Amino acid sequence: MDRSFLADKDVISASRKFVCIRLATYENAEENEVLKGFFARGGNLENTVFTLLTPDGKTKLVTAGRSPVWAFGGVRGAGINAQTGQSMTKMGQTMEAIALVYPGKGKAEKGFPPLPYLADLRLALNVTAADRQPLVVVYSKSAEQRKKMEQELSKVAWSDQFIGEAQYVPASDASEFKSVKNFKATSGFVVIQPGTFGLTGEVIEVIDAATPAGKLAGPLAEALGKHKPSQLTYDQHRQAGSRAGARWKSATPNTDGLSRRGGGRRPQR
Repeated sequence: MDRSFLADKDVISASRKFVCIRLATYENAEENEVLKGFFARGGNLENTVFTLLTPDGKTKLVTAGRSPVWAFGGVRGAGINAQTGQSMTKMGQTMEAIALVYPGKGKAEKGFPPLPYLADLRLALNVTAADRQPLVVVYSKSAEQRKKMEQELSKVAWSDQFIGEAQYVPASDASEFKSVKNFKATSGFVVIQPGTFGLTGEVIEVIDAATPAGKLAGPLAEALGKHKPSQLTYDQHRQAGSRAGARWKSATPNTDGLSRRGGGRRPQR
């Protein structure tokens, strides 16, 4: 998914007026069917799907496709250039206009939203590697302690300083960290550098589980600052992964590319 779009400050600002849902392709059969209802050339679900919907989740408000590029223009794989920059601006403006048409009902509940958790640590390593972001794991064997940690971390995660800067996942068993280097089974906020291919990770820092929100921002910012995202281009990444024999095994069959091999094409812009 075009990381440049989703990291744009205007898009992030507009997104606060939306319910943003990230479904993990090929990881849940039921979610796959939902995604196919929005975009599936030849009836085949592709690896990424993007669209904006009406509040009932049924009507598409922009062109659905593999990424925001399909709806707002831009150059696939070109990074942030002049055209892509204009497209990001268009996306933010479009979202603001949609928000005016669908302003929502009532006032938001007091407090902070829950953390935007990924499904599990295995998937979280893969997603954060793809998005070139650090991962924060709320780890404790105690459900009660995890709840307290989540309450404190949510106050920080949704602040202007940190929103969009990391991704989050809970963990309750040390065995979940089998692919993570330098992990010690100690409760805490475990900040991880995902491996290049999303199959492994390495602990950057562990922040004490009892750290309150007022004292969490500093060490969290320092830990996230140590993250070193991959600098490989999309093609370089694929070539390096092929040479390394790195393959992700999804929970459901990967049907990406079947329609295109059968002659389906992305519409020209």
